[in-house]
Amino acid sequence: MNKFLILASFLILASCSKKEDEVTNNNTNKLRDITSLTNYDNEIKSGVSLMFFHATWCSICKAQRPAVESLTKDDALKAVKFGQVNTDELKDITSKYNVPGQPVIIIYKDGKEEKRYFGSGNSQESLTTVLKGLL
Repeated sequence: MNKFLILASFLILASCSKKEDEVTNNNTNKLRDITSLTNYDNEIKSGVSLMFFHATWCSICKAQRPAVESLTKDDALKAVKFGQVNTDELKDITSKYNVPGQPVIIIYKDGKEEKRYFGSGNSQESLTTVLKGLL
């Protein structure tokens, strides 16, 4: 009887963790690290994309990050490409796209800048509204 209970418990736990993994793997959107100017240009050239400019030491960036990251989990925004640019490491991008500081969020459609946000306090709801309007 004890062996049966242990086996049943193991099977239940295994099936629960498998379902959790499946849910996690179904969400292909994530905030991807942009590694070069070419990478950035390729990400924004078609479709809708959101780029989050930040610095690791920036407390204002840390305050804005949860709203940006929550967008990547929204199934209605599956078609949006999400990227993050470390402003300390990628000066060529910040220069080309006129990003004077951080945090900055730029939303593009087919390579054309549609909206730019500065600082923190930009809600998930307002960002979602703009992104859905561009899809």
